[in-house]
Amino acid sequence: MNVQAASSCIRRKDMDSVLNCLVTDNLSSGEFHERFLKAARERFGFDYGVAVRSPMAALDLAVECLGLARGAVVGLSALSPAWALRAIDARGLSPAWFDVEEEGGAVAVSSVEERATGCAAVYLAEPWGIMPEPALFEAIGAPVVEDVTTSLGAGIGERVAGSNGVLAILGLEHASAITAGGGALLWAASRRDGMALRNAAERLVPEELLGDMNSALGSSQVREFDRFRERRSELAELYAQSLARSRKRALVQAGEGEPARFGFVVVLESGVKDVRAYAKKKDVETAMAFEGSCAALGMVPEGSCPHAASLVNRAVAFPMHPRINKANAQRIAKVLATLP
Repeated sequence: MNVQAASSCIRRKDMDSVLNCLVTDNLSSGEFHERFLKAARERFGFDYGVAVRSPMAALDLAVECLGLARGAVVGLSALSPAWALRAIDARGLSPAWFDVEEEGGAVAVSSVEERATGCAAVYLAEPWGIMPEPALFEAIGAPVVEDVTTSLGAGIGERVAGSNGVLAILGLEHASAITAGGGALLWAASRRDGMALRNAAERLVPEELLGDMNSALGSSQVREFDRFRERRSELAELYAQSLARSRKRALVQAGEGEPARFGFVVVLESGVKDVRAYAKKKDVETAMAFEGSCAALGMVPEGSCPHAASLVNRAVAFPMHPRINKANAQRIAKVLATLP
């Protein structure tokens, strides 16, 4: 049986939580929605949060909260998810593209210093759970909307994912750090920013809020988050030891930082097709790590972000989700140790 490259981890507790919601015959935003917000606030320590029906809706609300006018420039990494550019375009905003560090795929400080002038805000993607260097936040000089969908739990010194921006987005889609079967949580860490978000959220209609069934699943997943992260850390340690035998490298967190260990991405100098074919032969699925990014989908001007373009073609993601059992973990580790 193939080991999926990406997967949500739905357990019996999650199913029971959803069933408890279903028997109420009320799937609109209500009691379970409020329970989810309470559980998330207690676990992640923000001042105020809003749960909406998609990451695009969360970014749209963030733009409204920041008061960005049409024509304003928003900076973002070339490895940002494609939906982020769609949301920016829909608001009549213009992108400014940042290149990344090849070692980890995080936004490069040098690129921000060169291109952030004139940005009214920055959408900061942290792909595969890797945060950028702390110096980046001093270089930006504009409000930051931090996407912690995969970086939840990461940190560098006193900086932790979710506290580096004016607002933070936690996507709740399939195969995210936690899932609600769809949707996103937008939060403000500080009281001042929380008041601004509260005021903007008051204009939302019920159809924009996360429904109770999704919220019930999300609440259960929040409670399991630490267990999920512990399992990912165990897998990451096993995989790193195995990969060292193949003399290939993985994406790494810069400096002394602690990555979220959301996934395991191998960066190849050549032979991507051969490596993926070899893994598939061993019943291990892989994926191109940045296949859903703006750079991969031709949304970034050619030649403007060469490091991002290089990673799009060379970075391969191996399965590292909490559903992987001991036998499959050993199988993946063996594949990593013997990559062609």
